Amino acid sequence: LDIVIPTIRDLGFLEQWRPFFQPYYLIIIQDGDPSRKISVPSGFDYELYTRADIERILGDKAWAISFKDSACRCFGFMVSKKRYIYTIDDDYFVAKNPSGADINVLEQHMKHFIYTKYPVVFSTLFTIPTAKG
Repeated sequence: LDIVIPTIRDLGFLEQWRPFFQPYYLIIIQDGDPSRKISVPSGFDYELYTRADIERILGDKAWAISFKDSACRCFGFMVSKKRYIYTIDDDYFVAKNPSGADINVLEQHMKHFIYTKYPVVFSTLFTIPTAKG
């Protein structure tokens, strides 16, 4: 599993996701000014791509990767070599259950994806029961 994150800001938000994301490889796509250095908390295994990297890799086809919106994540989908890709925006926070404990949504999505009867890509969003409260 790879985790793709489009971003325009430092990734301090990853600290709250550390227990869930640290075992996985992060593909970070930096939107905006490629000369700005994005800060990623230590301990994560990741690769960071900027617009300059995308232009170098794709050449005259780089126009196909949209920027100035989170659609730049498509480049992360393209470079991943994993069977599963999880994507998250840089302003998402860890959900809590009614008792205040963190919910590992990544694990829940993967369980639903792997153990469901649907063998092709589908949205796990509709198969996850919602918590009361």
